[in-house]
Amino acid sequence: MLLAPLSLATAATGLPATPLGAQTDVTVELGASQIGPPLGIEAETARYAVGGLRASHYGLGGSGVYGSLLGGRTLGSSADGGDFFTVDVGTTLTDWLTTTVRGGLDVRFLAFGVSAPYPYNAVAVEGGPTLLVDLGLVSWKLAGIAGLGSSSFELRGPLGRTRRFTEELQRIGGTTELAVGRGFARAAVAAGYHDTPVGSFSSVGGGLLFTAAWGALELRGDVWRTPMGTETTGGLAMVIALSGWSLRGFLGRSDPDPLTLARPGGTGGGLLVGRSLYAAGPAPRQGTQPWELVAERAGGATVRIALVAPEGTRKVALLGDFTFWDAVTMEQRNGRWEVEVDVAEGTHHYGFLVDDEWYVPDDTRDVVPDEWGRLSAILVIEGVE
Repeated sequence: MLLAPLSLATAATGLPATPLGAQTDVTVELGASQIGPPLGIEAETARYAVGGLRASHYGLGGSGVYGSLLGGRTLGSSADGGDFFTVDVGTTLTDWLTTTVRGGLDVRFLAFGVSAPYPYNAVAVEGGPTLLVDLGLVSWKLAGIAGLGSSSFELRGPLGRTRRFTEELQRIGGTTELAVGRGFARAAVAAGYHDTPVGSFSSVGGGLLFTAAWGALELRGDVWRTPMGTETTGGLAMVIALSGWSLRGFLGRSDPDPLTLARPGGTGGGLLVGRSLYAAGPAPRQGTQPWELVAERAGGATVRIALVAPEGTRKVALLGDFTFWDAVTMEQRNGRWEVEVDVAEGTHHYGFLVDDEWYVPDDTRDVVPDEWGRLSAILVIEGVE
């Protein structure tokens, strides 16, 4: 059960803990978790009372910083699992290089400790470059990663003697992910490879991610080949946010960690209730709505979308989820660019290509950042008879 608490704590952090769209958030969390022993190890299920503090700040471009402090108090005997703590601080820097290509850099510092039955402590830093190619409905992400750290643990022998072991931690590798979908739902397949002093770790898997104003839900499964054998991990993770409160939960088996050599935990789950101490989003936008209703029809409508482009613009195209993110050429009339499209009832995201560069006017009233931090305009068709 040496690293089971860390495995579960890590698994519960895979989804954002703040309401979608918030730029700055500080949240205190309390909850409970339990986790069974790893496969092949005979031990009782470990149960914990968990609490911590989280903070993050992200700009609309996607760059930001985050940090968390999470601790757990065992609710059983020390033979089932010891008290633990984790510290996780990181930053991500990203920017669009072209209309479809984005580059970035992620850096993360982590520290954790586990008490009885085998005291264990570790500190590490890891990070690397990222590359995103976003083609609308299809996106591809490549991330390189390298990490360094050190760990130590104690074994108590006969006559109360204690022996301390230390180990240098390191890994180098990368991950890649191909995703299909946008807005509410995305499906993805992913793979990764990591080289460590004890051998190589590789993974293949996939998942489904659903995001909305209320939060996010992720269903995932992966197969890992590790120096200790083949492991199947995955589960269901969720975040629900409402009026300053948040609910985060995880059910399943957490992934191994090639850097800290944490093994996958047994089947377990956790639930954390959070209360936001401070939250701030982007200031409300006072602007124009670049579309107007032309005609209604069953289940949707025809709308005219118009844009006053910057002076000297040679060509403009519209693309959105209602065009399957294919570019639709707009025509210039009376000093502005226009096009009429059929749009189904519901909420839609869209934007423009102005001379092949992504563009949403600064005075657009209703906008939202996508999962990559790029702004899209919002179009809502409702109440159509």
